Amino acid sequence: MPPAAVTKKVLVALSVQLEVLTKDKLRKFVFGLKKTQENDLDKWSVSFELLDRAKADAQFARAVFLDVDLDLKKVPVEAVQATADKGLNKAQVEYTLTAVGPDADKLAQGKIKESRMARTVGDLFAARNG
Repeated sequence: MPPAAVTKKVLVALSVQLEVLTKDKLRKFVFGLKKTQENDLDKWSVSFELLDRAKADAQFARAVFLDVDLDLKKVPVEAVQATADKGLNKAQVEYTLTAVGPDADKLAQGKIKESRMARTVGDLFAARNG
């Protein structure tokens, strides 16, 4: 006998905040990962924020903030979804410390453009290794 009704689960939006705090507790990297749907197409964006402080017990101050719309033709959507589901993995944390951090410093100093920083943030997902 066929079922009396059909059910369907539809994800309309998803929002996850991922944070990396350095060992010395002086820097915090915040990635606000957001998934929305528009015309049945998934769209992903990241609000990136770098917070700094002089001492581990001091208040954080915003050093850098950047909103990035991810280009899903260049960023592996499977890695973005896996990051949203499971959080940052070891390779992504290492990438944050070795690539995102230095480029954020350069952006704050006016040595690179926001478009370069946006690519660096997008590459965080390609750094995922499983």
